[in-house]
Amino acid sequence: MSYSRNFGFRSTANVVRDGRCKSPAASTWKIGEPVTLNPSAPGELKQAVAGAATAGAGLAIFEHIQKPGVDPNLTVPLDFDWIPAKAYVQSVHGIGVKVWFKNTASKTLYDGRTVAAGGLLASSVVLSGLAIGAQLTPDGSGKFKVANGTTDGNWLTVASVNTTTGVVEATLNF
Repeated sequence: MSYSRNFGFRSTANVVRDGRCKSPAASTWKIGEPVTLNPSAPGELKQAVAGAATAGAGLAIFEHIQKPGVDPNLTVPLDFDWIPAKAYVQSVHGIGVKVWFKNTASKTLYDGRTVAAGGLLASSVVLSGLAIGAQLTPDGSGKFKVANGTTDGNWLTVASVNTTTGVVEATLNF
C-alpha cells in the first residue's frame, strides 16, 4: 500500500496505530518520517532526533482523503507526499511491519507544474552499499541513516535493496 511517492507498507499484520496527534504548526514533514511524542506540547508529535530511542516513537502517517479542500481540478500544485501543518497524524509502529522507501527526483509534469524531489533516506545512504540486515535510525532531519551500531536506536532492519528501482524494504523493530 503506497502512502506517497516515497513511502508505503508491504505488510501491516502487526501494525499499531497510536491514536491521532497533531503535526506542528510549522510542519514540513513527509509521510513516513520518524516521529516521537512531544512532551512540551501534549497531543503533538515532533520529529525524531538523530539516533532516537524507539520509546513513544513511530512513523508519521497522514491520509489525504481526510483533508478538506483538496483541489479536484488540480489548478494548484499539490504534493501528497507532505503532511499539512496542524493536521491529525497517526504514529504507527509494530514489530515486523514491513515498509518501503524510495528517494525520488524532481519531476516536471505535462502541464508545467513541478513536483519537488524527496525521500526518506539520508544522502549518506548509498544503495549499492546498503546490506541486508543493516539497521536504520533517524538522522534528525526527518530521514533515515544507517545506525552506528552502539548508541543509535535501531528502528528498522533492511530486508531488501533494489538498486535498479531505488526501493529499500525494511521491517520495524518496535
